[in-house]
Parts: sequence; structure tokens; C-alpha cells
Amino acid sequence: MKTYSNKHQQHVLDSTGLLPQKNWKMALLHITLLVVVVFLTEISGAQADMVFDFQMKLAKKGNAEAQFKVGEMYESGRGVEKNINEAMKWINKAAAQGNTAAGYNLLYKDLKKNGVTKENKPELVKLQNAARAGDGYAEYYVGLMHSRGVGVKKSNKSALDWLGKASLVGITAAESEIARINDNGAANRSAQLRAQREAAAQQEAKRKEEERKKLEAQRKQQEAESTAKKKAEKDKKLVRQREAERKAAAEAAAEEEAKKLRMIAQKEAEAEKKRRAVLAQRKQKEAEKKTQFESDPCAGKSARFLSTCR
Repeated sequence: MKTYSNKHQQHVLDSTGLLPQKNWKMALLHITLLVVVVFLTEISGAQADMVFDFQMKLAKKGNAEAQFKVGEMYESGRGVEKNINEAMKWINKAAAQGNTAAGYNLLYKDLKKNGVTKENKPELVKLQNAARAGDGYAEYYVGLMHSRGVGVKKSNKSALDWLGKASLVGITAAESEIARINDNGAANRSAQLRAQREAAAQQEAKRKEEERKKLEAQRKQQEAESTAKKKAEKDKKLVRQREAERKAAAEAAAEEEAKKLRMIAQKEAEAEKKRRAVLAQRKQKEAEKKTQFESDPCAGKSARFLSTCR
């Protein structure tokens, strides 16, 4: 496998998957490789078929590297219809012949399926050591493991670091994985922005709903206060009206009582007047009788009781 100098050990991409401002020579080289990869990935179906046919011919002749390439093409569906069974057949053939890239591929699948086990841990350590030594395919699979969280802790920063190194030595699959990470990052940022907007919209809707409820409560309170005020005024008016009616009734009763008293007093006065007239008349008659008696004692009815008139 190809190796590269210490300058290639520097980070090609930052944690966001973008090119840093420094190391512009490396950045230019990276961009050039990316353009080439994009161009190659845009080849027509006929050209891809030709590549597959060429690799298949070599694979059937026992070329381990071609066998791995055929397996990769079956696995990705590039240049041939996707077929996982065929992919595994050719990758296993390549690995059986000692193809390290095929071995890394099988180790990745084992780690993905079973996690780190007692059996595969030594192979994982070898893979990591090979990546540190500059093995391009090892760098790719270590980056892929960090990207997908297979066998190691998921870390886009570490993934982009290793994938960037692999892309510089011509591992085109590394560029595809870098693009996927960046796309996912953009999608995640878009989703975060969407979630933030939705949260803000929900917060605003909640605020408006609370404001509406507050205004509604104030309106109801004002209506209740207005109703209570009107009722209080009505009750006061009714109390005043009843008090006026009671007062008028009391005055009418008092007037009626006074009228009765006046009538009684008038009748008593008339009766007294009559009594006095009767008394005066009686006194007058008695005075007349007395006068008559004194003038002629024997003329009245009482004369028979007088001895002098016998």
C-alpha cells in the first residue's frame, strides 16, 4: 500500500468537514482529488459496465485486488446490479488470498455485527496500527468506523481526519463517506434550524395563546365587574324605591291616622257641645222652675208637698 510523508499526517478537514484556511497546498490537492472523484463518479453506465467487466476478467484469473474491486462494485451497485451475496463471495476470495483491504472489509462487517470481541480485537488493533503507519485502506476503514460508530466511539472529527488522509492516497470511497458526513451534517444543521424555528413558532403560539387567555380573562372579569356594578346599582335603586314606597305608605298611614283622630276629636267636640247645650238647657229649666217657685210656691207640682198650700 502507498504511504505518505509526515506532512500528510496533518488534519485535512476540520470538525465540520470543511477545509481549513491553513495548509492551502494540501487543500488545493484535496480539491483536485475531489474534482477527479466527482468526475469519475459521473461516468456513464456503459463506462461503469466496462470497468466491471475488466475487473471481473482479472478476478476470474485469480487477481486478489480485482476480486476485492468486483466485491466492492457488487456491494455498492456501481457498474453492476447490487448483489450482497456475490459481493461477499468475491471479497472472501480476495481475503483468502491475503488482500488486506478485503480483510479490513470483513473485519468492519464483523465489528458492525458483533461489536468488539475477544476474537476480533487483535485484528482491530492491527487495523489501527496499519492506519497510523499510513495504509490508505486502513485509514479509510478506521475513518468509516468513527463515522458509523462501529467498534469505536462515533466521532465525525476523527472520521474526517482519517478519511481525509485516505482520500489523499486515492481511496475514492473515502471521498464518498466525507460527502455523506457533510451532507448529514448539513441535514442535521438544517434539522436543528427547523427544530429551532418550530420551537420558536410553538413558543410564539404559546405566548399568543397565553396572551389571548389573559385578555379573555380580563374581558370576563370586566364583564363580571360591570354586571356586578349594574346589579349593585339596580339593588340600590330598588332599595331606594322600596324605602320611598315605605316612607310614602308610612306618611299615608300617618295622614289617615291623623284624619281619624281629627274626626274623633271633631265628634267628641260635637258631643261635648251637645252635652253642654243639654246641661245649659237643663240649668235654664231648673232656674226657671226656681224662679217660678219663688214667685208662686203653690202653683207647681211640688205645692202638694207644701203645708202652706193646703
